[in-house]
Amino acid sequence: MTKNCGILILLILVSVQYATHASDTLQVNVSGRAFDSEDPGKRLDDLMIINLRTGQGIFGKADGTFSISIRKNDTIMIASTGYEYKRISVTDSVYKSHYELKVPLLNLKINLREVVIFSPRDLENIYKDIEKLGYNRRELQIGGVDAISSPITFLYQEFSRLEKLKRHNAERINNDKRRQLLKDLMVNYVASDIFYLDSSEFDDFIDYCDVPEAFMKQASQYDFCVFIKRKFELYNLTKGKKY
Repeated sequence: MTKNCGILILLILVSVQYATHASDTLQVNVSGRAFDSEDPGKRLDDLMIINLRTGQGIFGKADGTFSISIRKNDTIMIASTGYEYKRISVTDSVYKSHYELKVPLLNLKINLREVVIFSPRDLENIYKDIEKLGYNRRELQIGGVDAISSPITFLYQEFSRLEKLKRHNAERINNDKRRQLLKDLMVNYVASDIFYLDSSEFDDFIDYCDVPEAFMKQASQYDFCVFIKRKFELYNLTKGKKY
């Protein structure tokens, strides 16, 4: 009798463990709204929701709303530039097919050491080159014609293989310059202990950041540094690294 009771208890424990594991791997939907804790109506134009298990994610809407399908035991990270990120897990919650969340985001405060960020002369040269980024598309056109004054020539330029090749080469050269300038900035940031990144990872990190040329030209030194540091934190989280 005692032996049979022991077997029965063991079977119950195994069944409970299996049922718990099965519920943890079930797909659930998590939706809700993230918002500025001090200004709930403020737009979040680059809201990101990342599944830390898969390293993949989605963009939320500018009003802060989002919806993502995950496993119940997954952890998601909700982040937006200029805010501290939030890790959220519903693993310990009672199982539901859908969870609705409200996520207040705190403003990010980063203290940068003013005099040791990087060499002023290096910075000045880099930013002068950043200001030169871009190319004049009209310079690649024959005589600067337009669709109204010379429609045939205009159409020819728009569709001819030669003109497309010239534009492609100009775009490629400009993009190569942009990437090299970003690498120069990364070298300065690493040397100044803003963050650590091996030189072999620069290209991958630059691809991940996907910094718009317009932002490079318009952002202040501080804003750009905060932006890159924030991207670096997200990059490490999605790669499963510690920094």
